[in-house]
Amino acid sequence: MDDIDTHQRKTAKPAPTSLSQRIAARVQQKPNASVAARNRSVFLALREEIQQAYCDGWSLLSIWKQLHEEQRIPFTYQAFRRYARQLIGTSVPSNGPYQQNKERREFRPQPKAAADAFVFKTKPAKQPLQ
Repeated sequence: MDDIDTHQRKTAKPAPTSLSQRIAARVQQKPNASVAARNRSVFLALREEIQQAYCDGWSLLSIWKQLHEEQRIPFTYQAFRRYARQLIGTSVPSNGPYQQNKERREFRPQPKAAADAFVFKTKPAKQPLQ
């Protein structure tokens, strides 16, 4: 008699992937996908790693430099910042240090002038000059 294996064989199924990962893989495989779509799919594929590094305290610039050196992302730092702001929700100031200094100036109290110092008034007094 032949030995017949009546037990079902367990086949190794690939780990279930998220919809986002499947879409990113499909975009990467499309030959006519736009550069922006490809870049976005690369960022989305690495989003969890990027978000974890950012939460650990690493700057976006250091994260981008590392990924760019490893040739895992082909796009510029500006595009990386834009994707981080849109897809992760980082609070990256739009104009860098200039924007931060501008915000600081708005909350700084103005120093008071001495009693005998000249004070310029933008609105003229209603009294006639003597």
